[in-house]
Amino acid sequence: MKKVIILVLFLLSSITYGQIQKGESLLSLSASPYPTTTNNKNDFGILGLASFEFFAFKNISLSGTFSISNNTLFKNNSQVTIHSYSFIPSAHYYFINKKKWNVFAQIGYGYGFEDQTQGVIQNSALTIFNIGTGAHYNINEAWFLKLLLPYFDANNITLNVDAASGIAVFIGGGIKL
Repeated sequence: MKKVIILVLFLLSSITYGQIQKGESLLSLSASPYPTTTNNKNDFGILGLASFEFFAFKNISLSGTFSISNNTLFKNNSQVTIHSYSFIPSAHYYFINKKKWNVFAQIGYGYGFEDQTQGVIQNSALTIFNIGTGAHYNINEAWFLKLLLPYFDANNITLNVDAASGIAVFIGGGIKL
């Protein structure tokens, strides 16, 4: 994780300010590894994000992100599957923007639900807060690669427990509409 933070700081220090046009919109997909430990057994799945982002101002955009997760997609040792689904509205401030690179900070808060299969299905409500940074590398005028490093805190408000919390590394891509 330390290497990722150093890489992001290096990228931030090597980029200068640029322009973003009001009225632009982006569509992106990204994914992050989702390792979990349940009953002292390790599982491995994936978190996925689909986002629509609209630039309401020169350097400020608003987005809606749909998320989905499955903690046992690749490895299911615990026999406890956790699926979650959410919608998170966010605001982004693009503080660095060049022709090839965009770097932004984001903050968001949303709601969702979580299904846990533990012999029976439990359906629980979630609240999700996220704050973080991200970058786009523009491949050409329309397509870009995306790196997102949010800290997120998901709370299961039905069971009054933390569902997940920490920093995740999302990698993906998108298109300028």
